[in-house]
Amino acid sequence: MTRVSRRELFQLASSLVPALCVTRGVFAQTQPVLELHPLADKLTLLTGAGGNIAILQGEDGLLLVDSGLPETAEAVDSKARSVAPKIRVLINTHFHYDHVGGNERLGREGVRIIAHENVLKRVSTPQRNAFFNREWPVLAQEGRPVETFTVGGELTHSGEKVVYKYLPPAHTDGDSIIHFQNANVCHAGDLLFNGFYPFIDYSAGGSIEGMVEASGRIMAAVDAKTKVIPGHGPMATRDDVREFHDMLAGINDAVTKLFKAGKTLQEAQAEEPTKPWDEKWGKGFLKGPEFVHLLYAGKSGGHA
Repeated sequence: MTRVSRRELFQLASSLVPALCVTRGVFAQTQPVLELHPLADKLTLLTGAGGNIAILQGEDGLLLVDSGLPETAEAVDSKARSVAPKIRVLINTHFHYDHVGGNERLGREGVRIIAHENVLKRVSTPQRNAFFNREWPVLAQEGRPVETFTVGGELTHSGEKVVYKYLPPAHTDGDSIIHFQNANVCHAGDLLFNGFYPFIDYSAGGSIEGMVEASGRIMAAVDAKTKVIPGHGPMATRDDVREFHDMLAGINDAVTKLFKAGKTLQEAQAEEPTKPWDEKWGKGFLKGPEFVHLLYAGKSGGHA
């Protein structure tokens, strides 16, 4: 097993994220370009730092959802402070390093970090991802959540009601969605990859069945006018979430039939079970054969 340095982690994440980011050329030659996109009154989307970041303005400072990659921590801090000088609160959607990479910097500055209890558990110990055969390092104490929840919670920031809710294991075992209720904007984290086959972390309790269920829960939590922030990809609507759900369900059915029929991975890939969806969803990091490989790994219990 290989332990990954911070720089290697950034390079690996950079190889996963290019097609998943909203902005063009975000990770060209590993040089991130961070951009701010207004979403609603006091609410802004920050792209280019790994996972999509939401920024909510308030009279006493900012609330962020996710903090990007470790190598973009300084840039995220600077870009966020161009909106307002003080960052008060950070909510993490899950524990992956393209979403918590700026935690340590923000934690050292006294930012209150909130996340599901499983996020705290995972950032406090080395995490091995069997599919990539890599081990991610722990976060320093200052980057770990200081406030955790089991089911969910809510807070009010500058008059905006912010509701965070844990969903059963899907992308990982610590995924939460964050709903800015007055603005009607929902951050789905990596429970939604808009326009790309998603990475599912089976080593951290994820599964495609959980992803199907989670996308159904997101559809039930939003309405036709809700702006949905995906973990990666362009802004989405409830219809986009529905299409993502239907794609996952269809591919899972097709791959499950092949797996139960005793097909080897190579035989399953040869049958191209993702073909009906490849034109729209197969142009990101995971092409059709790689996505089948990921699902077969999960179903076999070997995760590799």
